[in-house]
Amino acid sequence: MRHSLSKSQSGFTLIEVMVALAILAVVAVAASRASSAYLNSVDTLRTRTLAHFVAQNVAADLRIQQTVLTANSIQTISSQGREWQVAMTTNAALAPGLTAINISIAPIVDGQTRAPVTDIDVLMSDTTNTTGNKQRRGQ
Repeated sequence: MRHSLSKSQSGFTLIEVMVALAILAVVAVAASRASSAYLNSVDTLRTRTLAHFVAQNVAADLRIQQTVLTANSIQTISSQGREWQVAMTTNAALAPGLTAINISIAPIVDGQTRAPVTDIDVLMSDTTNTTGNKQRRGQ
């Protein structure tokens, strides 16, 4: 007994299957690229957040130790489970006994310093410089 398929009983043609697979491949590549971009964005945001924590910690250490920064400084520290380059730049005194310091943080990846990802400005008072206090007392 020989079975012959009629046109209404035939399955997908090879061309239809190949077109469906091509569409599926395009969708899979687009989803892969979107997820990769999302992961890169999350990693960048995480690095910037950790760098901001490091900058805040450096500023707090300067205040706690009452360190008077008279020259620019670059140092490497380990914090938040990573290595960071901390660049501190002093600006001209705004007033007697008051100095502005810019703290810039750059991640170090595989021994290479990357571009700075965050920076903050802090004002430090120099308690050893009493010129302003003497002038006020003398008035």
